[in-house]
Amino acid sequence: MRIHRAKTLPARRPRPAAARRASLWCTVVSKVAVPGVDGDLAGELFGPAGTAGAGAPAVIVVPEVDGFSEGTRAAAQRLAGAGCVALALDLYAPLGAAPALRNREDTMAWLTRLDDRRQVSDLAQAVAWLKRFSGVDPTRIAVLGFSIGGRYAMMLATEPHGLRAVVAFYARPWPGAAIAEVALAPGDHVDGFEVPVCAVFGAEDDLVPPEMVERFRGLMDARTGRGHEVHIVPGRHYFANESRPRRYLQGSADEAWAIVLAFLAEQMGPFAV
Repeated sequence: MRIHRAKTLPARRPRPAAARRASLWCTVVSKVAVPGVDGDLAGELFGPAGTAGAGAPAVIVVPEVDGFSEGTRAAAQRLAGAGCVALALDLYAPLGAAPALRNREDTMAWLTRLDDRRQVSDLAQAVAWLKRFSGVDPTRIAVLGFSIGGRYAMMLATEPHGLRAVVAFYARPWPGAAIAEVALAPGDHVDGFEVPVCAVFGAEDDLVPPEMVERFRGLMDARTGRGHEVHIVPGRHYFANESRPRRYLQGSADEAWAIVLAFLAEQMGPFAV
């Protein structure tokens, strides 16, 4: 397993070529409704120009706890710019989408409405739906999630859904004490990861303590030969979410995305760019 500790990066720097191409090359294929357990999930499907019908690799993008945002869309655009079909998913659409989370009380009330097993089941249905989509290679599907979305993505890695890879940005391997009894903890299931998992954390994350990252890294490292990766870059929670200007660090986000795109290409084969 490769462990990456990036050097301190400047807050902003020019975007890499793949990210710049995203705004020029990728298009919204359509707004879609994906059948879920309790209702349709909403999503936006992006595809790289010129690859229709070519059997492209595909990635589902799962947002943070506050739901679909411009940051979710931007992540999908990066993937499309790199040569993937990308499904930016509103996993919480059956619940009326995520509410405004103005403080900790709002967030905890929202978390109590979520059912981890239902969310993971919905995500599994989205994977099955995407495999049937024209122009997608059903043997090259990955799931990429941010924060709680990354936690759901890692739990999906414990089940036989035919995924090629899972990516988690700043996802807690073990949920906080307030929801620990009802939430799923991927850190307890590392031995059951059936596909390679790439986990990226922020060195100054205020929601994922460094000792938790080190504990998780040790478990991942023990699973030699599985293709797992753990990376640490500068930044706090949400450092890769472009719709959170007070948290977003372009240098760290670009560094993380370079890592993630290399991981996905290694696990899924080269992208058509």
